[in-house]
Amino acid sequence: MPKIIGTTLSDHRELTKTRLFDALSELMSQQSFDTITMSQIARRAGVGRTAVYNHFADKEVLLLAFMRQTTSEFATHLRQALADQDDPVAKLRIYLHSHLELTDKFHLASGINLRSQMSATNSEQLHEHADIVGQILRDILEEAMSTQVIPTQDPALLVALIHSTLAGQHLPAERKARAARIATVETFVLRALGVSPDLVPVPAPTDEDDALAPTQPHASGSRSSAFLRCPVRH
Repeated sequence: MPKIIGTTLSDHRELTKTRLFDALSELMSQQSFDTITMSQIARRAGVGRTAVYNHFADKEVLLLAFMRQTTSEFATHLRQALADQDDPVAKLRIYLHSHLELTDKFHLASGINLRSQMSATNSEQLHEHADIVGQILRDILEEAMSTQVIPTQDPALLVALIHSTLAGQHLPAERKARAARIATVETFVLRALGVSPDLVPVPAPTDEDDALAPTQPHASGSRSSAFLRCPVRH
């Protein structure tokens, strides 16, 4: 008989799901989704393989449940953080900061294209999860436009551009470097949206900026790898 985790059967189910979600998240930070097996997930979670199938029919169903939970938590966190704010610029800063922090917490291995690794039906469900968070950003942008904080633009396109920018960021572990990265990203996005420069001062360069500065081209004319780094990947 499988070992029961927790004091009740309900606790057991929830704790097992949490372990499976954590295991999947860890594995996806290390390898592509299509190479992950249910056996790997079970081993990483410390549960029997049968227990995995008792909860989820396959790894795609597990991923969708994981995305559903994290999206719900993310959206709840954002709405709570935004609830007491009236200033659209402050709301944008909160959104950007929260998105960077929370997606870093649940980050996936760079370059992963989940939609290409899932069935068409399940791929569409991933899109639905992204739309939940995207709608929060769209609402903020429309408020900023209606109050003339930013020029009138296509909000759907802005959401896509902002999320592409955020997806290319992986926050440093060191506190000061982390804060500097967030401040730089916020400034870049807010100024690109058209927020007045008076409201968005450019942060001073940091040691991290110096470390990331491109080196001089080699004599052969080829450019350093800093120039070749994809801007939308970690």
